[in-house]
Amino acid sequence: MKKYSTVTRKGQVTIPMIIREKLDIDYGEKVEFAVNEHNEVVIRPVKVSLDDIYGVLKNHKPAGTHEDHRRLARDWAGEKGSKRG
Repeated sequence: MKKYSTVTRKGQVTIPMIIREKLDIDYGEKVEFAVNEHNEVVIRPVKVSLDDIYGVLKNHKPAGTHEDHRRLARDWAGEKGSKRG
C-alpha cells in the first residue's frame, strides 16, 4: 500500500487516514519515527499501558502530611460546591 503526503514548511506531514486506521493511530497519540538500514522511514504508534508506567512514582513522596492533603481536598471541594449556586 502506497500513499503520499506533502511536507509543509514546518516539516510536518499528514499521515493518510487509511494508514492511521491500519496502525490504529488516533488524534493526539504519539508516533515514533525511525530510519532503517535501507534508509526507509518507519512509523510506529507509541502505545502506553499501565504496565509501562507502573512504579514510576514508587520513590516519590508527596510534600506535606496526610492531614495537609485532607485539608487541601476539603478546601478544594468546598470551593467547587460554593460555585454551583
